[in-house]
Amino acid sequence: MKRDDDKVVMVYSVEIYDAMYSAQWFNVPYAVDRTALKAMLERHGEEIKKKLEEFAEIMKKEHVAGIVRSTHAEKPGEGILKAATDLNADMIVMGSRGLGTVRRTILGSVSDYILHHSPVPVIVCPPE
Repeated sequence: MKRDDDKVVMVYSVEIYDAMYSAQWFNVPYAVDRTALKAMLERHGEEIKKKLEEFAEIMKKEHVAGIVRSTHAEKPGEGILKAATDLNADMIVMGSRGLGTVRRTILGSVSDYILHHSPVPVIVCPPE
């Protein structure tokens, strides 16, 4: 399935909701501490950078040609599809957490969302 000239883009889709509405902000409904907000955003940026470095290391270890990239969206599926569109992807290959039917129904499924909304073929790999 893989050709020598294929390029892989490993996408880390960051939920905006998680970044901006962490539990600490629910305690202060009307005031914004700019210093705390700036520190939180810097911490969040460092976490993203660390995750991207981990992905790059996996690709290097597996001898995969490509890049890593993050995208921000309200929902992870939207971010992945936007990245696929922006990069003119030919295919999306993704994993599944293997949630049961009830949990998937309640929590939602990124892979289900992508399968139903993607303009390109999608392969979903089950958990080991």
